[in-house]
Amino acid sequence: MRESLPDAAIVFDRFHVMQMFSKVIRDCRRAEFKAAKTLGDLTGQQTIKGSLWLLLSNRTTLKETDQGRLDQLLALNQPLASLYALKEQLQRLWQPNSTVAEMTQRLDDWCGMAKAAKITGLASFVKTLQSHRTGICAYADHPITTSRLEAGNVSIALLRRRARGLRDME
Repeated sequence: MRESLPDAAIVFDRFHVMQMFSKVIRDCRRAEFKAAKTLGDLTGQQTIKGSLWLLLSNRTTLKETDQGRLDQLLALNQPLASLYALKEQLQRLWQPNSTVAEMTQRLDDWCGMAKAAKITGLASFVKTLQSHRTGICAYADHPITTSRLEAGNVSIALLRRRARGLRDME
């Protein structure tokens, strides 16, 4: 692509970055559950079990009962609490009307906090962010996403599924 379009800006949108961070949350939650199981901590196991969607949800979209459950989970498990706070801060990276310098500063600050957390799996995510820093911060100059492309791909997949393998008869 660089040969064909040397001046094109490569932009990483929020969706794909947050998707990668969700994997870090998933892996950490799984490890914390195993640790609670190894220690025989039934309260920890019961609190962590079935909590993935709570950790991946935004607090503002949760019902009151779910917010209480999330608060209980975060109070009992420090690594998951740290990851949840980091997730909320990472989402704020894509504030509208930001300059590249502001976005770069927020990204650097976030990476510093993430490194300080010393959570398994987070270090490799931070390395990935830092290696794609230019593309992530290019969003400030080019606020585009792949959402329309992704929606088109979903529509194509739906049409293929509805066709149930039928081929063109011509």
